[in-house]
Amino acid sequence: MKTNILLLAIFLVAAAMTSCHRKQAENVGNTEPAEVVKPKPEPPAAEPAEEAYQFAGYQKTPCYGTCPVYQVQIFSDGKATWYGRMNVERKGWYEGMVKESDLKRIREKVHEVKFLDFENQYPTGVKVADLPTTVIYIRIGDMEKTVKDTHDAPEKLKEFEKFMEDLIETIAWRPSENKD
Repeated sequence: MKTNILLLAIFLVAAAMTSCHRKQAENVGNTEPAEVVKPKPEPPAAEPAEEAYQFAGYQKTPCYGTCPVYQVQIFSDGKATWYGRMNVERKGWYEGMVKESDLKRIREKVHEVKFLDFENQYPTGVKVADLPTTVIYIRIGDMEKTVKDTHDAPEKLKEFEKFMEDLIETIAWRPSENKD
């Protein structure tokens, strides 16, 4: 029995010591905290550059004669590509740059001639098989339109085709290293 009393006494002394120590720790916790060092915020990530997309396209298809056959792509960042197939001075892949002012002129001309209102194909009825077709593609924002003109197109579309041909001729084309 003496052993039980001795064990009980040791237990009570140990409990008393830990409870006192715990109160002391609580008092330390109530003191003012040291200055908290906040991590430096990371600089905001740069906005990812908008990926260039095809803004305009112009294509001339073959005929049974010596019609020029080529295609041109103009991208939103001003890059332009030319692929000449036959009956053209530049055969193969070429590249060039279109000035921002010319990209703006294309947008303005699209609105002026109301390109997005044209039919998708001319003529709207039966077409002559051996005539070349002019294909124009335009993308402005989330709107895109392709118009194919074989013959009998409205005068405003013919005006736009001439505008695009003239603009394409002003581009300083150089052979592309990235294409065949």
